[in-house]
Amino acid sequence: MATEWDDIRCQLAWAAGFFDGEGSTGTWPNKNRPGAINLFANVTQQSASSDEIPAVLTRFRVAVRGLGRISAPTPDLRSGTYLCQWRTHSFEEVQAVVALLWQDLGPVKRAQAARSLRAYHAQFSQIRARHRRPARTRRADLPAAVHPVEKTRTELAWAAGLFDGEGSTETQRRRRGAQAWSGLRSKVSQCDADGVPAVLSRFRVAVGVGWIEGPQSGGGYANAYKWAAGGADTLCALELLWPYLGAVKRDQALDAVSRLDARELIRRYRWRAAAYEFADRHRRLGEPLVRYAWETSAV
Repeated sequence: MATEWDDIRCQLAWAAGFFDGEGSTGTWPNKNRPGAINLFANVTQQSASSDEIPAVLTRFRVAVRGLGRISAPTPDLRSGTYLCQWRTHSFEEVQAVVALLWQDLGPVKRAQAARSLRAYHAQFSQIRARHRRPARTRRADLPAAVHPVEKTRTELAWAAGLFDGEGSTETQRRRRGAQAWSGLRSKVSQCDADGVPAVLSRFRVAVGVGWIEGPQSGGGYANAYKWAAGGADTLCALELLWPYLGAVKRDQALDAVSRLDARELIRRYRWRAAAYEFADRHRRLGEPLVRYAWETSAV
């Protein structure tokens, strides 16, 4: 029982980090009832094809105990890809998902959820609530918490969720005078008009490396900040996040390392050998994404 609860807490921490990066809670007008509003929570991701559901959305739905639904991918003319969305618009499920994620959720998404729930409740001072029997049972079974989970594990799971939503690993071309070279770099981006986003500060503490840059504006973004790390720090961060990181970001990191030899002057970096050892080790082990026994029964 203790191990099961530990696993669930880490999966919920990952889901909270992912929601911090890609999720939202809000309201929209009820077109069939003047003056009424509906509540929703959603997470949107891009998909490469019309028949591919992003694995991170399936993992998120499993983590929140099967609540909500995942829509079929729809064409996105702007990007030339497809958009896929996990979504729920029932009060019961929105409230339940927010409650499941609350302990690990960042302050911005907490405030957004609180505003939306308050607005939804406030409307009933002006209109009468309608109580309907749900079309399907909304139930999320959880075992009793038998002991506190080690904070480091849940923080790294949360950080991996944020990285799955907003992070990337890439090779970066740099130039100094006539000399050019490429290196390894990772980053996580967020926007906040009030200063450094709390989730970026929390991410940096969780992985213990890197720095925060910003603010910058342009390209459709304003007040953009990012956590960034160079080659050696990127390897440290990936090693910590790896057990909880999704398959897409794992493959992206391994691909970035594999392309280093094609770049100029990479042999000057002391961490080059460590980068190849990291990639070879994880490819050789063929480590699957961490999955838990309770996942198969949650959807």
